[in-house]
Amino acid sequence: MGEANRSLVFAISLVCLSTVACGGEVAPDSNVASSAATATASFLVSFESGVIPRNANALVQDAGGTIAARYPNVGALLARSSNASFAAAMRATSGVDAVGASSIVHSAISPKTVVTGGKPPHTTTPADGDPLSFRQWNMDQIHAPQAHAITRGSSSVLVGFLDTGVDVTHPDLEGQVNAAASVSCLGGVPNTSQAIWANDAFGHGTFTASMVAAKNNGIGIVGVAPAVKLAMVKVVVDDFNDPNVGLVFADAVVCGIEWGIAHNFDLLNASLTIDPFTAPIDDIFCTNEPDRAAVVTIVRKAIRAAAARKLTVVASAGNSFMDLANLPGSTPGVDCYVLPIQLPRVIGVSAVGYTKKLSWYSNYGFNAIDLTAPGGDDLIPNPLVTDTTASGQVLGAVPESSFFYQAAADWDGQVQDCTSGTCAFYAYLEGTSAAAPQVTGVAALVISRFGKQEPDELADRLIAGATPLACPPSPYDPGGTGQPATCCGPPDNTNFYGAGEVDALAALQE
Repeated sequence: MGEANRSLVFAISLVCLSTVACGGEVAPDSNVASSAATATASFLVSFESGVIPRNANALVQDAGGTIAARYPNVGALLARSSNASFAAAMRATSGVDAVGASSIVHSAISPKTVVTGGKPPHTTTPADGDPLSFRQWNMDQIHAPQAHAITRGSSSVLVGFLDTGVDVTHPDLEGQVNAAASVSCLGGVPNTSQAIWANDAFGHGTFTASMVAAKNNGIGIVGVAPAVKLAMVKVVVDDFNDPNVGLVFADAVVCGIEWGIAHNFDLLNASLTIDPFTAPIDDIFCTNEPDRAAVVTIVRKAIRAAAARKLTVVASAGNSFMDLANLPGSTPGVDCYVLPIQLPRVIGVSAVGYTKKLSWYSNYGFNAIDLTAPGGDDLIPNPLVTDTTASGQVLGAVPESSFFYQAAADWDGQVQDCTSGTCAFYAYLEGTSAAAPQVTGVAALVISRFGKQEPDELADRLIAGATPLACPPSPYDPGGTGQPATCCGPPDNTNFYGAGEVDALAALQE
């Protein structure tokens, strides 16, 4: 499997997404529409009252800008301006509490197909349940099959995804996606064109969606909550010609949260970290930098607004094997954050492998990690599946033409199910991006059985049902990253695992 997959694991959580990470060559494919916005500069603006004032147009115009989008539930808006003093002018405006720059998305999408070597894809032999269920060690580990005896979820529960798009034609997701509740928020402006939000050039959004709601239909895999419905909110720059490819900017996320509130989402899965403005791996926001401090304030307000509507955000920790409680740049008087996982009312998720130890890549940290879930670990194969050394990763649905399916050939991670007469495509991948939607899926089962809940109430139920995990010996650095970690805390409250591994069956108990 080797270093190619070690590098790509950073891509799956959208911390650093690039073709270089896979070591593959790329070839153009022009069959996708553009999904971007253009402007000189872009700014998120929020108001102290939590309400966009009636004279907002005049206020923005007086500072030299125009309003591109309004987020009324958040009490914020998106402005465009070519005036170098726009941010300073708005910050000096009465009633404005935060103004933060957000990078402009200006791509014309021209997706690529990754050309790789590798072995032929694995096919299947019929088994009990769906044909690839025997490969889903992760579902067994969180007792999802046993939970399905109580509920498979309710079609009235709507789970949203901040992600790369979703393949609505994949056999395991066909009919699962609510098109009227789906949107692209690239550039911070909602675009309901299905040609955009349903285009998943990466495959990441299809993969995370399948973790939650892949149908129990005799094809492929089964998700944690196969009877719930999904909505896609596209927030990831997906033009492989754009230097921002794979990045997630704050305006898209705030737009997505606003959309989720307005469309009555029950849950919002965020298998991502928000990027500031300077580099693919720069995802830390410190309060001594005005633009970044403003983004923290505005995203926090968005999360708070979602919580007030009983919309719970579940977020992945990221894949840099970093202690989120001790981020670079943190000093007395300066707080630093990775967003959205480190904000209040967000359920934060780290990743473990087959042996329930922290995956070699997973971020960790007190006051960030509430729970852990299987994200896979290529260092620890599944001993029950021996036809590929990728078996210790997590299997999910992906489009055949997607970046991740093509790249998975490099670690023998491509899988097909052709038992129905038409082939469906899957890939073994690893990352905290795979762990978070399994917690989201369990939360969807809980809501299906007990009704919509406040985020703290929902988190308490998931935490109460979690399986405590003891710390492994420290220093801990199984991936040889050179930055060994120290695990501390009792088994039900560690900096690696939070309260422990999510358990679908236990969470559903009366």
